Amino acid sequence: MNSVSMVLRLILTSALAISAVGISWAEDEEVGIDAEMEGVYGVVIENVSWVDEWVEISNLGEAAQDLTGWTLRDEQNHTYTFPEGFVLMEGVSVLVHTGVGDDTATDLYMDLASPIWNNGGDVATLLDPDGNVISTFISPEEEGEE
Repeated sequence: MNSVSMVLRLILTSALAISAVGISWAEDEEVGIDAEMEGVYGVVIENVSWVDEWVEISNLGEAAQDLTGWTLRDEQNHTYTFPEGFVLMEGVSVLVHTGVGDDTATDLYMDLASPIWNNGGDVATLLDPDGNVISTFISPEEEGEE
């Protein structure tokens, strides 16, 4: 074995050892409720269009999640409650639109006649039926806006 391959093996072994220690340390850290709940449910607000008035909620978990009684709200407490029996399958996303429309497995509608999301920035919050914050999407206001 030449000295270059020996050095590469030593570097690889060291990297693996450091990685294992880092994983061990990370497991010991306290987890906030958002991270803990996302870990339990796997459901997150993945994207938002403040202008087009929709919020994309994805199930990144490994099991279907019944969203009956879950809510989505903005900073002004405009609140949407997920319909009875709405299940978000694993690996699937749903768009929650502010406007009027017919609900499907991938599109839900708040049935509001006017926009609620602030185009310059807002906060979308997803809560479970017990009121626990599951996911939050925050968009800072654009510079120069007041």
